[in-house]
Amino acid sequence: GIGRVSKGLLLPLGITQCDLVEPSPRLIASAPDYLGDEYSSKCRYFCTGLQDFEPKAQSYDIIWFQWVIGYLTDDDLVSFLKRCVVGLREGGVVVIKDNTCESEAFIVDRDDASSTRSCPYILAIAELAGLRVVYQRIQEDFPQSIFPVPIIALEPKV
Repeated sequence: GIGRVSKGLLLPLGITQCDLVEPSPRLIASAPDYLGDEYSSKCRYFCTGLQDFEPKAQSYDIIWFQWVIGYLTDDDLVSFLKRCVVGLREGGVVVIKDNTCESEAFIVDRDDASSTRSCPYILAIAELAGLRVVYQRIQEDFPQSIFPVPIIALEPKV
């Protein structure tokens, strides 16, 4: 993305370096301007999809992604999460924030070329990747008319 989470949460909390990963050249090119002078120099920018991104081993305290897993196949998501496990430092976490469905395992949106998975389905994928839940809650201030949006923090299983 263009850095909304980095600008609004991670960098103000004192994270010293953020990697922004975005497949759109236009969006990733606009990220430094969006972040502004205070934060843009603390970020590295990768124009690639998560299915191709290789987090450097033991380099991250937190890997956060939101509203993107619906564009990854199950296999790509498992593979990416496994690479995230390798990329985490000791004590690091992966955070997923995304839409979920409730009455089905998943819903395919052919117009958007995406899928919405149920929370149990996402957790099963995380387990396949070697992760376990350390924190989970539903975003509460969203309208009832949209999909539930959990925030799930995961750590490598020991």
